[in-house]
Amino acid sequence: MIKFGTGGWRSVIAEDFTFENVRRVAKGLSIMIKSGGDVNKPVVVGHDLRFLSGRFSRAFSEVLAFNGIKVCFIDEAVPTPMVMYAVDQEEIDYGVVVTASHNPPEYNGIKIIVEKGKDAPVEVTDQLERITNNLPDEEIKHEYFFDLVDEGKIQYYSNKNKYIDSLLSQVDVKEIMEKNLKVLFNPMYGVANDIMKICLSTLRCSVETINGYRDTMFGLHVPSPERESLQDMEYKMRNSKYNIGIATDGDSDRLGLYDEEGNYVDANKILKLLYYYLKEYRRAPGGLVRNLTTTHILDRIAAQYNEEAYEVPVGFKYISAKMQEKDLLLGGESSGGLKLRGHVNGKDGILAALLSVEMIAKTAKPISILLKEIDNRFGSLSFHSMNIPYRVEERERLSGILFKEKYIPLFPWEIKKVSYMDGIKFYFKNENWLSIRFSGTEPLIRIYMEMDSKEHVKECNNTIIKDKKLALVCQTC
Repeated sequence: MIKFGTGGWRSVIAEDFTFENVRRVAKGLSIMIKSGGDVNKPVVVGHDLRFLSGRFSRAFSEVLAFNGIKVCFIDEAVPTPMVMYAVDQEEIDYGVVVTASHNPPEYNGIKIIVEKGKDAPVEVTDQLERITNNLPDEEIKHEYFFDLVDEGKIQYYSNKNKYIDSLLSQVDVKEIMEKNLKVLFNPMYGVANDIMKICLSTLRCSVETINGYRDTMFGLHVPSPERESLQDMEYKMRNSKYNIGIATDGDSDRLGLYDEEGNYVDANKILKLLYYYLKEYRRAPGGLVRNLTTTHILDRIAAQYNEEAYEVPVGFKYISAKMQEKDLLLGGESSGGLKLRGHVNGKDGILAALLSVEMIAKTAKPISILLKEIDNRFGSLSFHSMNIPYRVEERERLSGILFKEKYIPLFPWEIKKVSYMDGIKFYFKNENWLSIRFSGTEPLIRIYMEMDSKEHVKECNNTIIKDKKLALVCQTC
């Protein structure tokens, strides 16, 4: 059974993510295009550096081309936002990326991009999922990749230079060039390596790179720019002198930073920094949108500048849609993805990194000082998250408790409201909040909370973990 979640279809390689299932998704997409799309428009197909990603992308292309859909094939492993940019700039209807983004090394996946370079909305992935799962149980027909290339049905394609130019057009090149900044860059064995270095070198930054080669096991870490996976980088940041440390995930749509003192800067802080910088220093107009598991400090910043702040479910397609609907300046999520108005219609870790470099160049202030400036003006909250694995039968039990019974644990604060927009979120009258939801890409329960003190984080955490009815088995709490 092929199931699309918040970030596409992702499964364990050789278990569910097989060549045959990849071909089935390609066949399903072919049927969708023929039934309601423009068969004369090509599909751009790209891939990341995961195990067999290149071969999987060729298998996908073989089925599309065999079924009469022209393919623009990107032979080099590329960032997901670069494929999104291609779909938008070439004015085509679909793009496909073979990637599992930040998932563990044993995973791979398929992400569908639609017109204007946007993440496929739920109605598109639901239709694709339904068609694919209803295909006859027989081998999917296809031809040999290189024969299809010879026949002109698959053409090699690259928009690398255009994408790099678009990135540099979004930042103040002259201002950055004058500062001679020193950068430590960690692509986490992913696809951002050469493009980021080209951009930073063009900006006359001194760049030192770690983990810049291909390793399909990602150094035995999850390729997500979270502190646990960046200890080698943290050591270098604290024992050398850099103005900024930059880390991008496996397909470069997520970002993590280190400040000049070697302190980890998480996604919530990055969002605060960049939105504040855009409003206070660039004087850029526009509100923001965040998903429901992202810091509420952003709402305070928006209010200060008389701008609107919107909350949407998890899944970047909701952020992109709201940004387009309301012409917002920035959208982001606590998992490290953010989008800026005027560039690709999805998250882009490379652009976010370059804007962070511009921020310290243009303000002439290090990240640590800017964060203190924000805390002094808007206050600070303690954010905490945890992931709890579950078995299939546990999901059914917990769903029944939380969403059918609408059970509420005995929290130490009065509840202002409860939202079931995505999972369950409790808003407390003292402005604290807690969210519980099932991951859309892995068998995990994700719990997020933001409190007015670390003591309240611990208190709320214990309320959930020790709740006998929920009976969560957390091995790391």
